Amino acid sequence: GNKGEWLGGFVKFIGQGNAYIAELWGILEGLKYAKSLNFPCVELHIDFMVVVRVITCNGGGRISGRSLVDKIRRVIDLDWEVVVKHWYREANQCADALANIECNMSNGCVFFDKCPNDINQVFLADILRIAIPRLISL
Repeated sequence: GNKGEWLGGFVKFIGQGNAYIAELWGILEGLKYAKSLNFPCVELHIDFMVVVRVITCNGGGRISGRSLVDKIRRVIDLDWEVVVKHWYREANQCADALANIECNMSNGCVFFDKCPNDINQVFLADILRIAIPRLISL
C-alpha cells in the first residue's frame, strides 16, 4: 500500500515449481502490473536474498530462472525508477497472504483492484506495522 491505500494486487498460477521460480514470477508480474498502472517509481521488497542478488548483479543465478531474470531486468530498465530492497516477509505479510490465496485457476493472473476480504486483517496489520517475528539463522 501507499500511506495505507491499497494500490493493487494479484495472484498467478505457475504450476509446478520451487520458491525461487515462484519469487521470480511474482516479481515479473508485479513489476508489469505496477508499470501498467503508470507508477513513475516503485520500491520492490523481496524476502529472498538470493533473488535480490540475482536481480541487482550482472550474471549469476540459477539456469532454471535465467530467462525470467532477463525479463525482470528489461522491465526494471524501462523509463521509471525501481528500487530493489531485501525485506523480510514479516514486514509485508500482505504479499505473503496474497501468495497463499487459493485460486481455482489453471493459468493466468487474477488482479485485485480492491483488497480481497480474505486478507483485510493482514493488510491492516501491515499498515499498522504489526509483525509476527520469526527466528532466522545468521
